Amino acid sequence: MKQIIIGVLFVTYFMLSFSITANASWLSKAWGRLENSLDTVSTNASPSTDRKKYDIGHLLPREDMKIAGVPLGATFSEIKASLGNPQYESNEYLQYGGIKFHRDIYLYRDYRVDRIYVTNHDAATARGIAVGDTLKQVVAAYGEPDYIYRNYYFYGYQKAGSDYIDGIYFTHNGKKVTQITICN
Repeated sequence: MKQIIIGVLFVTYFMLSFSITANASWLSKAWGRLENSLDTVSTNASPSTDRKKYDIGHLLPREDMKIAGVPLGATFSEIKASLGNPQYESNEYLQYGGIKFHRDIYLYRDYRVDRIYVTNHDAATARGIAVGDTLKQVVAAYGEPDYIYRNYYFYGYQKAGSDYIDGIYFTHNGKKVTQITICN
């Protein structure tokens, strides 16, 4: 009798553990699908506007065009006065961790910052978006993108048929921001 009871308990335990494992696996997969659906965002912005024929977007407020308190158009000496000595310095850019301030030395040769790149979570935009944030957070902060390409959302203004671009690119991997570029 003792062997029968132990056998029944063993079979019951085995069946319950199998059932729990199957349910946990199902729950894990369902949770993964839910997380993926929450991270992606649908948007009404046109992904295929012909930028050679049509102007795109609108100018952003100047307060949006800065990172770590440094605006586009700053000089290297102004940046160093504000942020201290950089980790790396060249004739073309200053780098502070994952923030790179690139200056124009070719086109206009005014030696002012014309692009700012952020490649990690060291800094956020004026509206609080940082590398690693979801596309849903970007749309919540900035609204519908002015232009969508495969791997970036663009907010700002692009003049048709020219190199004039003034805005913010949020490069992404389909779900999260992987780089922020502010340029003019």
